[in-house]
Amino acid sequence: MNEHIRLLLVRHKSIVRAALVTVGVLLIPLWGIFYVDGWNWDWRGFVVAGAFVFSAALTYELVVKGMSNKAYRFAMGLAVATALVLSWANFVLAVDVSAANFMYFGVVVVGLVGAAIARLRARGMALALAGMAIAQILVPFIALVFWKTSVALGAAVPVVGLNGVFIVLFAISALLFRRAAGMNAMPPTPFL
Repeated sequence: MNEHIRLLLVRHKSIVRAALVTVGVLLIPLWGIFYVDGWNWDWRGFVVAGAFVFSAALTYELVVKGMSNKAYRFAMGLAVATALVLSWANFVLAVDVSAANFMYFGVVVVGLVGAAIARLRARGMALALAGMAIAQILVPFIALVFWKTSVALGAAVPVVGLNGVFIVLFAISALLFRRAAGMNAMPPTPFL
């Protein structure tokens, strides 16, 4: 029985790592429920957060599996983590505050389409992440112009600042992918 479990874990190491990362991240809100006043997650919040974190961790694990290029690994980790935080935060804001926040999922879609076109090769991933940075720049302007979102001047400053943080993170990831392309980084083909 123990040998069977050991073999199962060895074969599915990527899934186990993603699950362990998910459990580790979900321990933070679990701690908050018991020790922070006003923190009131129910089981649905844990399911949604777990789905976001597990999918991001598994994506990273599958893409960088067997990759020795450190610039590529770090660029992919930064891109996935940034997309995770962007998606998770805007999902919560879209549900609780404004449906306009769903537009930020377009940034992630740009990245997914770009990664698929690039076939996860470093040079193409650099362009995909640059496209994500540009899409991130465009979302607040589209929300203000076409969505007719009314935002007070003081409330717009944090939105622009936070968008700037995501833009910089996507741009850094693009530069790291560009550096990895100079090192001839070829990702393994995990899905074939």
